[in-house]
Amino acid sequence: MLDLLSLALQRERDAHAERFRVLTGVAPVRQRVAEGVAWFPLRIREKGYGFGEYPFVVVERTGQTGPHQLGGGKPCQLFSQSGTEQRAVNGTIHWVTGNVAHVILRDNEHPDWLDDGRLGVQLTFDASGFKDMVDALERVRKADGDRLATLRDVLFADGSPSFAPPSTMEQVPSLNASQIAAVDLALRANDVAIIHGPPGTGKTTTLVEVIRRCAKRARPVLVCAPSNAAVDLLTERCAAAGLDVVRLGNLARIDRSVMEHTLGERWKRHGMSADVKDMRKRADEFRRLAMKYKRSFGKAEMEQRKLLLQEARSIIADVRRMEQQVTDLIIDQADVVACTLVATRNEELKGRHFEYVVIDEAGQALDPAMCIPLLRAERVILAGDPHQLPPTVIDQQAAQMALGTTMLERAIKAHPSAVSLLTEQYRMNHVIMTYSNSTFYEGKVTSHPSVEDRTVPAGAPLQESLTIIDSSGRGWEESPGEGSESLANKGEAECACAVYNQLMENEGHETWSVGIISPYRGQVRLITSILGAANVHPNVTLDIDTVDSFQGSECDVIIISLVRSNDDQEIGFLKDIRRMNVAMTRARRKLVIIGDGSTIAAHPFYKGLWEYAEKNATVVSAWSGY
Repeated sequence: MLDLLSLALQRERDAHAERFRVLTGVAPVRQRVAEGVAWFPLRIREKGYGFGEYPFVVVERTGQTGPHQLGGGKPCQLFSQSGTEQRAVNGTIHWVTGNVAHVILRDNEHPDWLDDGRLGVQLTFDASGFKDMVDALERVRKADGDRLATLRDVLFADGSPSFAPPSTMEQVPSLNASQIAAVDLALRANDVAIIHGPPGTGKTTTLVEVIRRCAKRARPVLVCAPSNAAVDLLTERCAAAGLDVVRLGNLARIDRSVMEHTLGERWKRHGMSADVKDMRKRADEFRRLAMKYKRSFGKAEMEQRKLLLQEARSIIADVRRMEQQVTDLIIDQADVVACTLVATRNEELKGRHFEYVVIDEAGQALDPAMCIPLLRAERVILAGDPHQLPPTVIDQQAAQMALGTTMLERAIKAHPSAVSLLTEQYRMNHVIMTYSNSTFYEGKVTSHPSVEDRTVPAGAPLQESLTIIDSSGRGWEESPGEGSESLANKGEAECACAVYNQLMENEGHETWSVGIISPYRGQVRLITSILGAANVHPNVTLDIDTVDSFQGSECDVIIISLVRSNDDQEIGFLKDIRRMNVAMTRARRKLVIIGDGSTIAAHPFYKGLWEYAEKNATVVSAWSGY
């Protein structure tokens, strides 16, 4: 299995490299910007020479404010676009703040075309994450006779997890019976425990209680997840529970709400921070004095420059020793260390081993990425749901070989005794919940009485809890959307906007949150452009995004546009019904699905959904006025 994973990972790495090559070398600039891998156009705010005499530029994007993937530490190119000709110099993004980025150039001088205008910056392929996964996978594969080998055998081979005998556990009034059982099993695990959390069942609440109790036994607990957003949520919730959390990672990718928990902010509050700051100033002054000696100077000046640089290096070496001592102290005294899977290989954790490693959203992580925190683990607690969004794999052969199935899925199937299923959900009313529950969770999940019959207020528009608007025969066909590998459907987009406009008639009722979701980014862009800023309403908060961006979120009302409409009944990645499970289960009170039944319902899952709605909810034709 591990050998197959290695081959699949190499294919996926090559696919990512080729995708970047095409996107940044062939695709037009507008598409690169739309995909979030480029800023264009830019203006230069500052340029100069930094440490090591590398040139740098501080750039600001103009005329654009959308989401992007640029961040500190990522390799990039600064380019000038003149007609069809593009000139470029390689570099590294040092930091990004808002619409401003600091870029260190990998050249001796600033390029002479900087003043020609038409500047942009774009990401280049970053192989470092793949290298970390390859290294971790190889260490796991070669492990022999140690704790890592035991965990590997449980998670990848035929090993069996073991548990301490049941004991009386302190009760927590805020947890239900299935949550308490999950906490108990996690604490009794000698190797691996799994918390399976269907939508709305309080997985994060349960996980925080597990972390709190693990920290009482052996702190710090290493808490990770595949995404920064998931790590930020855990950081926030653990801190709210009274735990001392240290958040590691790239500051450019950490939410401001948890910035106070980052190592840098913790450093600022430490007593040695002022001394370190003064020492850094001294080192900078020695370097500045050394750099006064340029290319034409004699032997005495050369010796003086050498001494000044040696002194600067000596001070910086002392600074780094002091920083490491304080870093170790901060981490040693923490209850929780939180970071992404890949960030567990960061220098701050070098040489550290953790009694408990907790991995959330394990169903969204590639197995090789999961191997990175395994290297530091004595016991592992996995949490997630294999019936929600899977990890993104762009090479389909790599997915079929090994990457399409996750460690969480295999562990749940191989070790049912290690799994705790959370069985009471607090989000959806029973009409919205039932089809997902019967399809994915064998009907084992129930609605808490507080939400079971909750719907929109009497007298408000769109009373039904579940409505499917069937566009069969309406002529609303899919078309290529803006951006690569994306689709749009203008008829469905206008219909989604019409449904939203009905909700804006919600005068006199409480404020509602509304989410408009589509699997396709092209459709998200189209709906956003149709609604524009003019449709802001004091009684409705609106979020428009892809299904992937909505995982972990919830709204009072969810409107889903499925987009696909064609004569071949081709539905693309909608065949992965886990994506639809996420979309449907975001709604608290009201769910509206817009789709072409003649195309979509050719698939058994969607056919069952249409039949469920016809029997238990409402299916209306798009001809009826939407």
